[in-house]
Amino acid sequence: MFAVPPTTAAHPTDQTLDSYASEVTAVSADELGRLDETEKGATYAQTTPAAMASSQQRSSVLPLPKGAVLLPLSSSAYHPDYSRNVGNGDTPPSTPSQRLLDHDLPHVQFASYRNSREKMSSPQDSPTLHSSRGKGWVPWPLRPRFWIPFILMLALGAVGLEIALHFSNKNQGWPTKRDVGSGTGILHYVYTLPPVAVASILVALWTWTDIEIKKLQPYVDLVHGDSPPHRSLLLDYTRTNNFIVWTSAAYNKHYLVALASLMVVLSLSFQPLAAALLVVKDTWLQVPDVTLNNLAAIGLNQGGQFNDLTAFVTAAGYASASVLYRLGDPPFIHGPYTVAPFQLPTNLVANGTVFANTTAIKTDPGCVPADADMVQRSPGDPNGAGWTNSASVNGCGIVWVAGTNGTTVFGVDLPACNTAPAPQFSPVVFWFFTYEPSPRASATFCFPSLTFWDVNVNVDLASGNLTQVTELRPFSASSNFSSLSANVTGAPLLGRAYNGIQFNLTNPDQFVLGREASIKSQLPAAIYQAAVQSSEGLLGSFEANRFVELSTRVYTTYLTLVARTVYFLPNNEPITMQVKTIHKRVWLSDTAVHLLAAAMLLLAFFGTLVHLFHRADRRRLRLRHEPGTIASAVSIGAQTGMGNLLAGRQDQREITQALRNKKFRIDPETMKIIMEGEEGYETAASPTQAEGRKSIFAALQGQRRLSKRFSVFSSKATSVPSTPRPANDNV
Repeated sequence: MFAVPPTTAAHPTDQTLDSYASEVTAVSADELGRLDETEKGATYAQTTPAAMASSQQRSSVLPLPKGAVLLPLSSSAYHPDYSRNVGNGDTPPSTPSQRLLDHDLPHVQFASYRNSREKMSSPQDSPTLHSSRGKGWVPWPLRPRFWIPFILMLALGAVGLEIALHFSNKNQGWPTKRDVGSGTGILHYVYTLPPVAVASILVALWTWTDIEIKKLQPYVDLVHGDSPPHRSLLLDYTRTNNFIVWTSAAYNKHYLVALASLMVVLSLSFQPLAAALLVVKDTWLQVPDVTLNNLAAIGLNQGGQFNDLTAFVTAAGYASASVLYRLGDPPFIHGPYTVAPFQLPTNLVANGTVFANTTAIKTDPGCVPADADMVQRSPGDPNGAGWTNSASVNGCGIVWVAGTNGTTVFGVDLPACNTAPAPQFSPVVFWFFTYEPSPRASATFCFPSLTFWDVNVNVDLASGNLTQVTELRPFSASSNFSSLSANVTGAPLLGRAYNGIQFNLTNPDQFVLGREASIKSQLPAAIYQAAVQSSEGLLGSFEANRFVELSTRVYTTYLTLVARTVYFLPNNEPITMQVKTIHKRVWLSDTAVHLLAAAMLLLAFFGTLVHLFHRADRRRLRLRHEPGTIASAVSIGAQTGMGNLLAGRQDQREITQALRNKKFRIDPETMKIIMEGEEGYETAASPTQAEGRKSIFAALQGQRRLSKRFSVFSSKATSVPSTPRPANDNV
């Protein structure tokens, strides 16, 4: 209820409007609530008794009814129609009726009542319209200040991993202070847990984003309009496992939810891949070059051990033992190579490999097979019964006799050659004969020789053994460590090899002769023992002529050992070597880095698409508060047709049946759910598919039209009330 008191006619005409505007207007609390929601910036005041008395004395207006309040008229919201009295004789155009300004008229209050068909809610029942004043509530993971840094973190992290992998391979990993290679040690977890922790944070952040997208989807579908219950009111993606929820989302055409869920599944690979990022490898690294001394150089050594045959008998013993006990090569001997010995940097590292350029002598036994001719002697032969065997190769021949005293005989002798070489440089023949199961004979001719090389050698520091010898160039007078080599490459040796079987002895004693005999017995015995231990056995060795191979192996070992003592002289010259050793280094795994970087880039790319499209999808959604609580559900669905429809229904089937074949919208102004058929359903904002593709300018135009509709509503709420006139009103 409100009343407009008439002004007196005694006031001047030029003060009419000012006097009229200063009059008070009584408005009911119901109308005030309506005006308060539609009139921005209006000032309200409860009329006090003193103010009413003052107004009565000033304008002679009767007291306001109980419960009425005073409302100053605002020019922006109240525009009285001054032209309604045009044509009246006592009132000029565009001025109030003169009768309203007359003091002589009785003081009458006029009231206007609302149309019963116009439904207006009280302030307690009608929510405040804020949709056009703010952006509404948006979950933290969907805000640009959150997801843009997150996407950048993923992209930069993927690029950083690939860059780190490049430097890991280039620098052969990173050093570790302690041994972290043990999979059960505490240090293993120290370097593997940080990547897993970072990956867990990334997974948690995207999982949070996915959950908020799923929670908002029913509201997004409602704000789009005409939403069936299975896509809105009955929808809850958060209760379905992420491995299968994307199928339901795709079926409901909620493709952003499906894509976000697939990205959650993809992000689950972050943690195992992060755990596999760092691996500890035994890395072969080179330490700074080391310069030590050479211990010997090529030169003929005819010292005491040469003349008394000690060096030779010792070498023969080792060659025999190597066959019987499968011994490896001694230090600085590798196959046919005898390398000049040098100092090893054992104080630098305990385990590693030394690489050095030095000199070596390559021994070739030159063993070849020969066909043996066997002639049996009769018991009446002057030489006794037995067999006479002969063989020849390259102008050298030999004849040996096998008696009947033993089943197997063997030996080594010098053949008679056309060139008549010196005995110590002569070829040698290893011959064998057996009576079991039938008489058989074998002969192997060996022509030993020497070659001299500049080589690169690899020496194992732990054992001191050579692991590899690489020929660089033939040894010459200009080679390193060649200062003592003249008596080997020149006179008296002239590059020839001692056969180690026959020696040029001067007045040897019985001990020297015994050593010579020992050498001649040990070497063929070692070959025979190797044939017996072979897979073919002794008989198979005769049939396959394996004695050539066995003779080569034993004789080579013997000659290389002789070369170390006879063909090298003590020397002390500097030699530079490289040392490589094994270090525990932390590497990045190529496979894990590539897979994790690819997964992070995929999440960054599709995550950006999800955020951009979801931002456009929810642009008309203006939530007042965070949904998900019972209070939120009551705020959105209470006092609506949907709420009345579901009132008293507890069973899920009853709820589903009640909502069947119905469609719903959400009013972005009140955030109330409206059911199809209810008042306001057709006018509720429901963007169509075409509106979904609007530009930002079109969206702004849509907001302008919405503001216009609010203005129309406000003008209705503050229009000048129509009042009944008395019967004697002639105006």
